[in-house]
Amino acid sequence: MDTTSLIYDTLTSLTNAEPNQCAEIRQKLYDQLDLPFDKKFTLYSNVLGPVSAGRLENIDDAVTKACRIIEENPS
Repeated sequence: MDTTSLIYDTLTSLTNAEPNQCAEIRQKLYDQLDLPFDKKFTLYSNVLGPVSAGRLENIDDAVTKACRIIEENPS
């Protein structure tokens, strides 16, 4: 599965999940992408956390933002 599809599926799962399931869903994504801590933190802060909290406005924008975070070179 490509990264974009994986993120889309994860965000869709988060929007439909009970709050107690969100951490498990996020961890599965982190494990599949094998991200360093700083990218996990940025991804959570900017995309996954807000989606988990029910603040998703546009899934396509969220997927795009998440892909940019993952693909960014470390600063």
